[in-house]
Amino acid sequence: MSLKAIPKYLYLTATPHRLTELVSAECVALTGSAPNSEGIAISDRCVDVCRGAYLKSCSEILFETTSLTELRTKIKSIGLQADEFRVSVVKKPRNLKINSMTLARDVGNVIDGSANLCQPRTTFLTVVTADKMWFGPLLSESDGVWLAHNQRPHVTSSSLPARLARVLVNLVASAGDRLLDPCCGTGTIVMAAAHSGIHATGYDINPRMVGATTKNLRHFGLSADVALADARHIDGQYDAIATDLPYGINLVRDSTQEIEILSNLRTSAPKAAFIDLRDISKTLTDLGYQIEAVLPVPKLSIVRRIFITSATE
Repeated sequence: MSLKAIPKYLYLTATPHRLTELVSAECVALTGSAPNSEGIAISDRCVDVCRGAYLKSCSEILFETTSLTELRTKIKSIGLQADEFRVSVVKKPRNLKINSMTLARDVGNVIDGSANLCQPRTTFLTVVTADKMWFGPLLSESDGVWLAHNQRPHVTSSSLPARLARVLVNLVASAGDRLLDPCCGTGTIVMAAAHSGIHATGYDINPRMVGATTKNLRHFGLSADVALADARHIDGQYDAIATDLPYGINLVRDSTQEIEILSNLRTSAPKAAFIDLRDISKTLTDLGYQIEAVLPVPKLSIVRRIFITSATE
C-alpha cells in the first residue's frame, strides 16, 4: 500500500536590493524555509501569508516538472477540473525568455472547466525558472496593508516605514500573541501587530506620541492598549517585544537611557526584536540577552540593525 505524499507548498518572496538577509529571516520565521536566490522557498508548512511583508504568496505544489510537455501530461493524467479559473505565470528571473501569455494559455487548455481571467474563483500559479516548473493552486497572498499604513495621518521624520514594522512583528510574534512596544512613537509597530491579530501594547514617554499612536490606530479601525509610560520602569509579561529604540543627538553621546530600557525589559518576554542605528551587541550580551541574529537594514547611507534576541535565565 503506497503512502500518500506529504503536501508541499511554494512561497514567493520579494527580492529587494540589499535586504536579502531580512527577507530570508521573515520567510524562515513564517514558513520554516529560506528562499533561494530567486525568491522561491519550498516548505512542508502551509501558512496564510496575508500578513507577509516581503513574503508575497503561497501556493500548493501539485506538480514539479522540467518542461511544459511534462506539466501538461501530468495535469491531464489527474483530470484537473475547475470552474472560473485563471492560470498566472511567474518567471524567475523576470527576463526569462518565455512568453507568459502563451504558457498560461497552453496550461489552461488542459484544465477542464471554464476560465475567468478577471474574477477567478481559483487561480493556478505556474512558477517557471530556467530548469524547473511548479504548478498548483494559489492559496494566499500578502494583503500589502503597509502601503496604506504608510499614509497614516500622524508621522514623524524618525518613524519606521510600515513594511519594516511588519517584518519586525513577523520575526517574533504570531496571531494571538501578546506583544509589547515600549517606545511606540507614532505606533507603526503597534499598528502592524494589531492588524495581524496580535494583542499589542504600546507605551511612550512623550504624551504627543501616545496621542499620535491612538489617532493612527483609530484611523485604521485597529485596537491596541496604548498608554503614557517610561520604558525604563514599565512591567508586565508578554510573548514578544518589538521596538525601535529611541535615538538622537543626546543618545549618541550618552547611552545610559538605552541601557536602562534594555535592562528593564530583559525578563519581560522570551523573545524580542530591537532596531538601532548602532551596534548594541555588547550591551545586549552584557545585560543577559542571547542574540539569535543581527539583520542589517540599509537605506541610502544609513544602516539600521535588527537584533533578534531571546532572554537567558
